Amino acid sequence: MDVMTAIRGRKSIRRYRSKEISAEVLEEVLEAARLAPSAGNRQAWELIIVTGRDTKEKLVPLCKNQRFVGECSAFLAAVEVPGQRWTVTDLTIMMDHVTLAAYEKGLGTCWIGAFDQDAIGQLLGVPQDRSVEVCLTLGYPDEEPAARSRRSPRELFHWEHYGQRK
Repeated sequence: MDVMTAIRGRKSIRRYRSKEISAEVLEEVLEAARLAPSAGNRQAWELIIVTGRDTKEKLVPLCKNQRFVGECSAFLAAVEVPGQRWTVTDLTIMMDHVTLAAYEKGLGTCWIGAFDQDAIGQLLGVPQDRSVEVCLTLGYPDEEPAARSRRSPRELFHWEHYGQRK
């Protein structure tokens, strides 16, 4: 699969099949994370992979009661390394690599924007000097969301100077 096929095909998945991800597939997806570019190649992030049912269930109320958090095969929590510039940018790039690699492997993902940072950090044992910045669900889709409309290139892109359109 080429990258544009993955970009066009990937959708946010909020219903997952009850199916474990094989170690081989999960390792390949995590390798995409490891290979993601980062400022100064510092890789100033760490990733917590949660596959245990009990812990995923405990995450549901910490993610504004989004039930699919407890139903996914794996929950990923990206942890910021303190004192590094561009960490949030770097871990966001890393997670985007995960979403595309996951799609190629037949997995679905959903970015979790609504979550209690401190409570998740505490549940997952994150040291006090670090914080969970981005979360993502991962698993085998049990839905096929329709493509959503996107703004036109003319609305989004400016050439050379703000307000200059093609």
